[in-house]
Amino acid sequence: MTLVQASIANKSETVIIIADRLLTRSFGENFPSYEFEGNSPKIISRGNVGIGFAGSALYADMATSELPSTISDFDEIVNAISRFVKDTRDSTVKDEVTRVTGIQSDVFFSNSQIVPEQVRDYTYGWLMQFRLDFECIVAGFNKDKNAKIVYITEEGSTISATNFGVGSIGSGSPFSQIYFDQYNYDISIPEIESLFFAYKAKKWAEAPTGVGLKTDILILRKDNTSVKIRDEDVLMREIGDTYSKEKEKKSKIRESLLIKLIKNSSGVLR
Repeated sequence: MTLVQASIANKSETVIIIADRLLTRSFGENFPSYEFEGNSPKIISRGNVGIGFAGSALYADMATSELPSTISDFDEIVNAISRFVKDTRDSTVKDEVTRVTGIQSDVFFSNSQIVPEQVRDYTYGWLMQFRLDFECIVAGFNKDKNAKIVYITEEGSTISATNFGVGSIGSGSPFSQIYFDQYNYDISIPEIESLFFAYKAKKWAEAPTGVGLKTDILILRKDNTSVKIRDEDVLMREIGDTYSKEKEKKSKIRESLLIKLIKNSSGVLR
């Protein structure tokens, strides 16, 4: 369970990326995977582009290490990660088919009748269920300084979320998206207000899905300046305190309104 979300703000002058630190680790299919909160942010930046990962810590590390340090162009980064996912998926499938069937995968797919029926059925069943535990979101500014958000799926496909102004991945994604939609998020909202809006969306996603409690934020701007706010930073604590104070204030207002409602109910309510 995890969350990485990106939002375009300040009339497309700013992009805000927020993530928890929850990671998934596995020692193989015969061992259950487990989740843990890492000690460092899982958002990385290249130039004026931010990249966030969900799923396996191994694949995230591999994608990061195989991304050339010289690449900072938005579209080149998207293409490089997409290729990595497709290649990793392809090699994983080939290795597993060869391991199970005892023959090269291309031979199996061209003539699967040469292996025993049980082996063949198991292999095709595995292929139907196989999912690469990897998701990625890339957000920032392209070479024309246009704000963009792109998903990279576990199949290596790319999906643009730019026109929506908001995108998120991980198990907390539905709740994050609902918050942005329910409270009418708009990309024209100023940077500070958008930052607080995005922070509240992340907090909204924590309760029902077990999204990690630690939070890191990357703010990218069209003028090539950026701000990194780590979970340990004083500024992050100040954002959290503001959130708590607003929540407490709303609770008191609600309590006051309910008291008035009871008084005006002619004794019917209590």
